[in-house]
Amino acid sequence: MRLRLDLAYDGTDFHGWATQPGLRTVQGLLEAALAQVLRVEAAPVTCAGRTDTGVHARGQVVHVDVAPDVLVASAGRSTDPPTDALLRRLNGVLPADVRVRALREVPDAFDARFSAVWRRYAYRIADRPALVDPLVRRAVLTWPRRLDLDAMNAAAAGLTGEHDFAAFCKKREGATTVRTLLDLSWGRDADGLAVATVRADAFCHHMVRALVGAHPPGPPRCWSPGCATPAWPSCRRTDSRSRRSATPRTPGSRPRPRRPGGCGWRPVDDHYFSADPAVAFKRQPVVADVWGHRLALTSGSGVFAQGRVDVGTAVLFRETEPPRAGSYLDLGCGYGVIGLALARSVPGARVRAVDVNERAVLLANENAAALGVADRFAACTPDDVPAGETYEEIWSNPPIRIGKEALHALLLRWLPRLAPGGRAVLVVGKNLGADSLQRWLGEQGWPTERLASAKGFRVLEVRRG
Repeated sequence: MRLRLDLAYDGTDFHGWATQPGLRTVQGLLEAALAQVLRVEAAPVTCAGRTDTGVHARGQVVHVDVAPDVLVASAGRSTDPPTDALLRRLNGVLPADVRVRALREVPDAFDARFSAVWRRYAYRIADRPALVDPLVRRAVLTWPRRLDLDAMNAAAAGLTGEHDFAAFCKKREGATTVRTLLDLSWGRDADGLAVATVRADAFCHHMVRALVGAHPPGPPRCWSPGCATPAWPSCRRTDSRSRRSATPRTPGSRPRPRRPGGCGWRPVDDHYFSADPAVAFKRQPVVADVWGHRLALTSGSGVFAQGRVDVGTAVLFRETEPPRAGSYLDLGCGYGVIGLALARSVPGARVRAVDVNERAVLLANENAAALGVADRFAACTPDDVPAGETYEEIWSNPPIRIGKEALHALLLRWLPRLAPGGRAVLVVGKNLGADSLQRWLGEQGWPTERLASAKGFRVLEVRRG
């Protein structure tokens, strides 16, 4: 059964949400508390959106899967409903800076991350001496001059809508920086504090603080009546190039924003190169005939080749034979069809599958379990691959559409993980630059040959000496 937890936490003393070895994180404490109270070895959770170091939350949404008998047993002799007993016991073992405010059973289709259509943050600023309250200093920024919110709202208006926010983000390899900013507005609360509300379908890394930081830190006269609306750094829907951030951040390390209202829950569109797609998660079955095996797989919305086997991938299988036993990397795995074909077709194969899209990682691991190869197949995001792990072969239908520079960086990151004498087998569309990619790889010291050509695709073999 699936449970939804609504959390609040003071992020000051946390190193963000996500579990990190040796560091105090919200996820780490919550999962440890759940395991203790439920008397299980582990209780992994999924959240609506990971928060950075120091960020507070009032409406963080989390789900966890629990066996019904385990939930009932955790209530002990309590006469309360099991979910009420779990809520009380969790708050009894969690530290004071984390609270579970609500806990209830939800349908299995509910997903804290993939069902969310928007995320909302707020920054609070005390811009008059009378508003400065030492008791809330961890959550409210002190600003030395009164802010002109009308001028700031006029400036913010140009940032709403769907844009490429690369100038306001810390770029993640292979991930899109296109986001739909639903709201960026300034107002005053009942106490007179200036409050910036930022709401979007999803946020890039450090995007919120960069957007808010682009307002108050400028010279005071910039936010006085009659000031011209500023020209923001490049923020165009069609420009997806990586660039160094041209915006200031909010001053100092505190205060961090609160996530005051959590998330909204309606489906929207997104792109399969996103690390965290916002489109509603819908699974769709796929049958792939590969190297004499029929694989019954599950694809999903927001993941490459939803509901089908990509033409390039089909060409790759048709023009090659299964390799010998060894260790393999499926680079840009999607829902896992290439890596799973290797695991199923090659006895003793050990497969690592990598994708920036966390939904793809989830599906790939689910498919491995369904095919009975989970002991030899593991999918994860690039940052979770163990340092020093090497492979005898890399198989990939690489994400050409991320752009030439990003693709080159991707290949130069992973090709050095080939063991001596290893090879990479890539399928690339001719009209998407397969021939120029072959030449470029040779120029970089990676001898590359064309193994086959069919249906507008090249199958390339890259060798490590």
